Amino acid sequence: NHSWDQAGIAADQRKAARTGLAFMMLSAGVPMITGGDEMLRTQFGNNNVYNLDSAANWLDWSLDANESNHRTYTSRLIAFRKAHPALRPLNFYSASDTNGNVMEQLRWFKPDGGVADASYFNNVNNHALAWRIDGSEFGDSASAIYVAYNGWSGMVNFTLPWPGAGKQWYRVTDTATWNEGPNAVAVPGSEAFIGGEWTVYGVQGRSLLLLIAK
Repeated sequence: NHSWDQAGIAADQRKAARTGLAFMMLSAGVPMITGGDEMLRTQFGNNNVYNLDSAANWLDWSLDANESNHRTYTSRLIAFRKAHPALRPLNFYSASDTNGNVMEQLRWFKPDGGVADASYFNNVNNHALAWRIDGSEFGDSASAIYVAYNGWSGMVNFTLPWPGAGKQWYRVTDTATWNEGPNAVAVPGSEAFIGGEWTVYGVQGRSLLLLIAK
């Protein structure tokens, strides 16, 4: 197995679980998770425990505070996905503006706010990326959805793109350690105001940021 346990640091392991689940719920296609992922279940590094009748395979429903928080996090992310049809396209996104609002269905961005092109994607030294989805093309309640991921160990500043005419960016979740807790995912209407185009937001290492425009 090619795996890493975040040097055994529990807070970083929980952050990795939040980030991985966010990627799953914010991606086009059918999310596929394993039973217990929603409550930080561990199989202790064994990825083939189907035949073990032991603690390595059992589901433990006696949740501690961190496991309960992660279950709430999972539930709210699932609800967010269900509430936003822009995350569930029938066909993969187009790079074109199909409704004349000067925003492509999907655009990729570098941390500095510039467009991520083939040369950026092909550079193995780049480990940070963002994308924006035009929600208006899917009848979404959010005029746009923005996701930024920092794959570096240290913080990376992301310059936010245009959120649409008359719109501003609001934070739904940040998987960083500082945002851990029962309200790691904001309930609808309680999203924190971040700013508009050119606002700079620092994303913690190996963390993901989710914003909506409204």
